[in-house]
Parts: sequence; structure tokens; C-alpha cells
Amino acid sequence: MSFPVISPAVLKELTERLKPQEPGDFCDIIVSSAAVEYAPRLGVSEVVKILMEEKDVLAYNMTNLPDEQSEEFTAQSQRILEMYPVTQYYWQMRMLFMCILQNREINFEKRFLLLNYAVKTVQGMIDGDQPHLVPKFIEDFTSPQMDYERVLEYFKEVRPNPAYSLTDGISLLKSLNKPNAAYKDVLSSIYKSLGVSGPETLKMADIKKYLTMRKAYSEFAAGEKAHYMENIMISYVWTFSLPLANPEFNFWEHFVFFCSLYNAIKVMITCYTSDGNDEAFVKAICAFDEAVRSSGGKLMRNIIFAARNSGQNNNGDMAILTLS
Repeated sequence: MSFPVISPAVLKELTERLKPQEPGDFCDIIVSSAAVEYAPRLGVSEVVKILMEEKDVLAYNMTNLPDEQSEEFTAQSQRILEMYPVTQYYWQMRMLFMCILQNREINFEKRFLLLNYAVKTVQGMIDGDQPHLVPKFIEDFTSPQMDYERVLEYFKEVRPNPAYSLTDGISLLKSLNKPNAAYKDVLSSIYKSLGVSGPETLKMADIKKYLTMRKAYSEFAAGEKAHYMENIMISYVWTFSLPLANPEFNFWEHFVFFCSLYNAIKVMITCYTSDGNDEAFVKAICAFDEAVRSSGGKLMRNIIFAARNSGQNNNGDMAILTLS
């Protein structure tokens, strides 16, 4: 049986423009339980610029390996499925993330609320020994007939908490390794914007100034450059093999990680370039991505465990985090 290979359509343009010596020069090659997946490296400035130029929703191409090359991957996929039966829904959950995050009829941050509801529902079906309900739920939830406004009503009582979002974002940003001068400069500029000397004095931050910057970010994220953040976060869906990079964690815990990742990027952009300056946006994203990679594979695990231990990993917490 042929094993699928998935790659974003922009990789063709990347290949033509950057002419890499090796695929890893501008992308990661990830073998998931469902496919060989190509993900652009956001630490490469040209990659980020191309994603910023792409105003249409990101398209992905699928090809298949020859049968003789597929055997190893197919056998590996089967072993994972036998150990973790929930991985049979990996691809359907991936499509759920893609469909919701690229639904431009909904404000970008509210798309996280829709995912919040959907992933929590799926996790409830699995925990309740009703996984057979998952495919139909995802099919219905991503259909054109779905009433998303009704779903958003579930979150109408949620009130933003900027201090919570800021503290959580800075906590992740400062926890990353600082492999280059660019990231150190980004962090320094963030602290300066907040009127503090560093994370240890965050309680003294100028919240009024932060709220002004946060408003500017909201206008940027909802304006003509809204696709900037959308394409960055879609790329991270693939970079981290969401929604199931590590079968030891469930779908919901992967979503918790994704929300924390988005919040950190949001705080970074808010404090560093909330006016949507393209050059600053590229510098920040590239520096952040290099810091993420330098921090190694423990980042997801650390974030999930931290959320567990603090008791801030429920759907209400995630709603506040993404809206604040």
C-alpha cells in the first residue's frame, strides 16, 4: 500500500526561489503515523516572507511513495496504531484544525474558540468510550451548514484577562534558549515596551500601554494582513505534527500546547511589532522559531505538564488565553 507524502504548495516556490542544497535547508521532513509531511522552517526569513505574500489559504499537495518504499512507513504506522488506537483519528483531526483555522468567515482568534469546543468534544467522546462518534462529528463540524455562531455562544461569558495572557506568554518566551542576538534583541525590546527591566519585574509592567499595543495587534490580526498569523500558525500545526505529535498526550493536551504557543507569539508580536511592520514581523518570527528549535523536543512536554500542574488546562482557561 502506498504511503502518502504531503507538502505545502509554497514549497514548490521555495525550491525555485531558494534552490536549497538539501530539503532541510528550508523545511522539516516529519514522518507521522499518517504520512511523510513537509513543513517550512520559520527560522528562514525567505520562508516567512513567502508565507506573508500568500494571501490565499495555504494549499497542500499529496503524492504517494512507490509501494517498495512505502513498506517501512506503513509497518511503522501499523505499529503505532496497535499501541495507540486513537491515532486512527490523526488525519481527521488534522483536517479539523486546517478547516477551522483557515475559515476566514470567522475572526482568527475566535477560530481558536471553535477548535476549543471541537477538540474538547472529541476528547470527551474518546474518554467516554465512544470514539466511533468522532468521524461523524468532525464531518458535521466542518460542513458549510455548521452554525458556528451557536458554538461561539458557549463562550459568551468568557472575559479577557490581559495580565494572565501576558504572564503566560512571557513565561514561555523567556523559557526558550536564546541561540542568537536576534532573539535576545526581540526579548529586550519586549521588556522595554512593557516598561520593565526583565521578566522578574513583569508585575511592574505598564498594563495600560500593553492594552494599547494589544488593541493595535487586534486591528493588525483582523486587517488586510490577517493571513500573516494564520499562515504562521498553520505552519506550526505541521511543524509540531498537531494534533497528535506524542500519543502519550491526548488530543486536548496537544491543543493546550497549541494555545500556549499562539499566545506566546501573540504577546511577542503585540509588544515588538503590533503595528504590523513587515521587517520586524519577519525578524521576530525567525528569531522565535530558532529559539524554539534550540530549546529541543522537551518544549511541548514542559508546557503540557506546566498547564496540568497549575490546573490551568481546561477549556475555560484556553478560551481566556486566546481571547486576552
